[in-house]
Amino acid sequence: MQVISKQIIGTTEWSEGKTRKELSKQTTWSSSKDCSGLSGLEINGFAFNHHVKCTAITSQGLSINKYFTIPVDKVEEFCNNLMEAKKFVESKNNEKI
Repeated sequence: MQVISKQIIGTTEWSEGKTRKELSKQTTWSSSKDCSGLSGLEINGFAFNHHVKCTAITSQGLSINKYFTIPVDKVEEFCNNLMEAKKFVESKNNEKI
């Protein structure tokens, strides 16, 4: 995380660049208007806001028009739900079929 005056920025990337290998690691960003590969997320917190902003990172770089915001008072709930989903997926991936 990087702190700049009244803003904090962190990034999580799971794919970098445009090689076939890296593009295969991308997940999907989808909306009613478009769909694109997702390489990561940039997380922003501003001292003057009441939400956290998550901006899409694609193979083209930061995509400032693709973002969502989470109210500060719901971030912990969001993270808990994300961890529960992770545990579920991991447990199902370890089951024998």
